[in-house]
Formats: sequence, structure tokens, C-alpha cells
Amino acid sequence: MSPLVDAPDEATWFNALTTIAGTWGFDRVLIAMLPRPGMRLEDAYVRSTYSQTWRRSYEEQGFMHIDPIVTHCLSRSAPLIWSPELFATRQQRALYELACTHGLRSGLSLPIHGPNQEAGMLCFANNFNTTDSFWTHIDGVLPNLVLLRDVVIDTSRRHLHSHAQTVLPQLTPRERECLNWTARGKSTWEISHILSCSEAAVNFHVKNIRAKFGVNSRRAAAVIAAQLGLIDPG
Repeated sequence: MSPLVDAPDEATWFNALTTIAGTWGFDRVLIAMLPRPGMRLEDAYVRSTYSQTWRRSYEEQGFMHIDPIVTHCLSRSAPLIWSPELFATRQQRALYELACTHGLRSGLSLPIHGPNQEAGMLCFANNFNTTDSFWTHIDGVLPNLVLLRDVVIDTSRRHLHSHAQTVLPQLTPRERECLNWTARGKSTWEISHILSCSEAAVNFHVKNIRAKFGVNSRRAAAVIAAQLGLIDPG
């Protein structure tokens, strides 16, 4: 694991990850992480050795929104071993059949839930059929892969931080003001008087703010914005 820990840059770090995975029989690796809550799946940090053609199709067709592997990894902690039965709906079966044509027939996904609310998955794949020998192989390497996942979480932070800075929510000046006052504990009525606008206008800005941060409350948006340095909570 030391090549991951000692990697001086992102390329070396990811190359170390793929090399380790290769020694355990997986020639395709993907790591996908949301550095903070509220980010769109489309904005995830993704590095992989999957086919570029497959990655492009996956993104263009929005497969991340129907992929049962993504759903599992965002809501569960247990490892998920791929099987054809996992892809139950017509759209999911089409996804799996297309993935198979790109060498992603079998594999294992480990959910990522980091200490700073990072969420995502680490996937190891190959083109093997899911025979008894495949399951035996998984049983043998699973403890090592779980340990590798934990090391990946710890060593990914600087790469995630750089990525997160490129996909910051873009706030208008008025939205920023509303968030600043929200962070100071002001109500809609109070903010409307401070900004000399109607409560409806404040609610309009707050609705847009919640959508941009992908959260259900203005307070959650204010907390995230403060963490990202987008506002000064005073």
C-alpha cells in the first residue's frame, strides 16, 4: 500500500492503485467520489481504466441515475459483487449488456463513505464469467480490497479537494447575501427587511440556493457554503 501513501501526484497515485488491483486479478478499476454532500452525480470525481467509449456512453446516457451499483454504494456499506441478476429492469439490463461489450462482465464494488461526508465507490472489474472459480477468487481477495479501499479514502483527499474547487456552486450576489444572513440565523422576514425586498423574493433565492447545493434546507446550504469558503458566517 505504500506506493499509494507516498505518491507525489495524482497520476502516480492512481497508477499505484491500478497496479495493486492488477496483482489481484482485476484489469479495470474505477473510483468515483462526491467530495461533499449535495453534489450532482454528474459532477463526481472519477478516475478509471474503463474504456473511454464506455465512459462517454455512460455519462451521455445518464446511466449513473439507473445503475444499481451506484444506488447500492450511495446507500449501503457492504461490498457488492456484480451479477446479471442485479440488473433487474429493462434499462438496467441494457446497461449491463453494453458494459459487457466493454469488458466489464464481472466485478466488485466497495462503497465509500468518508470521514468528511465523502460518498462514492471503488470498483474492480474484469471480463470473467461469474463461475464458481470467480466467487472463490473474490472470497480470497476481498479482505485485501477492503483494506485498499480504506487507504484510497485516506490518500484521496487532496485530489478530491482540487476537484471540488472546480465544481463550486455559482451563486448570484443576492443569493450570497441571503446565505450570509441565513448563516447568521436570520429568518425570511428579517432577511427581506435587511435586503429591502419581499419575503417572496427571499424565498425565490433560497429555493435556487437549495437546488444549487442539492439540499432540502437553507441551513444545510449555509453550512456547506461556509465550509467551502463561499460565505463568511461571521
